[in-house]
Amino acid sequence: MKLKKLFKNCDVEVPANLEALEINKIHYDSRKVGKGDLFVAVKGFQTDGHKFLKQVENQGAAVAVVNQKDESLKLNQVVVEDSRAIMALLAYNYYEEYLEKLDLIGITGTNGKTTCSYLIRSILEAEGISCGLAGTIHYVIGAKKIDAWNTTPEAIDLYEMLAQMQQAGNKACVLEVSSHALALGRVDGLKFKAALFTNLSRDHMDFHKDMDTYFADKSKLFSQLEEEGFAITNNDDPYGAKITARNKISFGTKNNADAYSNKWQVNNTGMQLDVQIPTGLLKIESAMVGEFNVYNLLGAVATGLALNLSPDSIKKGLANQKSVPGRLETHQLKNKALAIIDYAHTPDAMEKALSTVRQITENKLTVVFGCGGDRDRGKRPQMGEVAQKWADHTIVTDDNPRTENPQQIINDILAGMKKDSSMEIINDRRNAITKAVKNSTKGDVVLIAGKGHENYQVIGKVKHDFDEAAIIQEADYA
Repeated sequence: MKLKKLFKNCDVEVPANLEALEINKIHYDSRKVGKGDLFVAVKGFQTDGHKFLKQVENQGAAVAVVNQKDESLKLNQVVVEDSRAIMALLAYNYYEEYLEKLDLIGITGTNGKTTCSYLIRSILEAEGISCGLAGTIHYVIGAKKIDAWNTTPEAIDLYEMLAQMQQAGNKACVLEVSSHALALGRVDGLKFKAALFTNLSRDHMDFHKDMDTYFADKSKLFSQLEEEGFAITNNDDPYGAKITARNKISFGTKNNADAYSNKWQVNNTGMQLDVQIPTGLLKIESAMVGEFNVYNLLGAVATGLALNLSPDSIKKGLANQKSVPGRLETHQLKNKALAIIDYAHTPDAMEKALSTVRQITENKLTVVFGCGGDRDRGKRPQMGEVAQKWADHTIVTDDNPRTENPQQIINDILAGMKKDSSMEIINDRRNAITKAVKNSTKGDVVLIAGKGHENYQVIGKVKHDFDEAAIIQEADYA
């Protein structure tokens, strides 16, 4: 692609002598740059891409997009005010012919994004629409599944992935769109056929300065709807009710929503919902457990309606999706107790998970959890308070301490707890899980919260293999 075309609609003055320059590929990772490529030098959280301009020159880069020109180099450079902001638009222009053929469904909110993404993809597939996926657990490209490295990858990576989906035969893609991605412009340029808002509660206050900013960043998704695109909003959530859009479909548990249910049954094997939609009653059966999944199912139903999918496909798709990795993932123990792995890592998600498993606990409920390091410290005592409120026994342990002192993280959690016989501290997460499983008896439930689908633990800056399902099994059979 010629450089001039690559900068279409970017409000950047490309030097006349560079307009006809042919660009092979675009990158922000200097290690991937080859002959004839364009390199976007981005100031990141860990390092600054401008430090690698000499390297990409030596690797044969055709041009670099920079915030400030390095006069010592022969490398062609296009100076922009903010290279990060321009990166997504360059990526969009580069992959435009593929992106415009793909129907995009975006999901944002604090909790429920991953579950909703799986449910909506299942509905689309039931309708016969081949659908890709980009989210917290996996990326699905055609028939290929890749472990996710980021909920919403950087724009160049994401848009290339979307192009690959279209080339692999996908007609649509469901994307989890994080608040970080929206704040950092990682989905700029994309147009969404539908966008779903699940809910908003405290999280990421290390990144967003307050809840109003957090909500404003989430809301950016709805400014990127196609002209006839739909916003799907949770009417029961005070922030959801604030979302504005030309076309809007709401869901909730009250009859002021377009898709609502005030009648459902939940048990150990799943749930049944009577959902009222504009055309009548939709009887939904799902293998999902937990009352909070009522909202996830309703959000998926409302999204199906927005996409004009048949009621039969909506019902079939929801029934087909049996579970989501790391979301109330159950493991039956030899002693007739139950161990459950869940991603709950916010106070709201923890309360929902614990209140759900409390309903299926015949004897004692134990929760094992910690909080991530280098992240929102303010939620830690709240997590401790919620855990102690719902569980009979609480084991506070490590999560992903990252570069923080693990004991300091635990101390922050303990600030919200009463020190009594119902709680204990076991710093090593493997030992904490093992003890909880070994000490369980018939009718007990052990909820292991915080990491969910993650198969690693980050200590310092190093990722260590850490499979909670395997640890449960080892403890059960030891």
